[in-house]
Amino acid sequence: MIPTRWGMRMADQLSQATSRITSAEAQLARADGAGALQSAYQAVVEAATLRVWHATPTWGTTLSPDEMRQRVRDAFPSLFAALGELDIASALTSPWTVDAASPYVVEARAYIADVAAELRPWLRAD
Repeated sequence: MIPTRWGMRMADQLSQATSRITSAEAQLARADGAGALQSAYQAVVEAATLRVWHATPTWGTTLSPDEMRQRVRDAFPSLFAALGELDIASALTSPWTVDAASPYVVEARAYIADVAAELRPWLRAD
């Protein structure tokens, strides 16, 4: 059973990831490729964190910050895993065209949907 506090936190984080990817899609529509990529990246980080929490429940096991950071990166989908190997601050603040950012936003949307489907029954078990 998930402690209530963690269940609420995880549901909130999933909601934030969904909101960020919706924002990324809106930014693409406004021709803001760089902004879309930044929003999509944050959404993926949130979803990957949830996936790590699901695999290693934080309320039962404490991970060091470095271990948590590595596990979150390891949980990234393919395009974001490659992006994570770069200097992420430079990559996210570089100019990105809509065409260049669009595949990342599409992958992030699918990833968040996968994580949500994975967590939905687990969060309801609460």
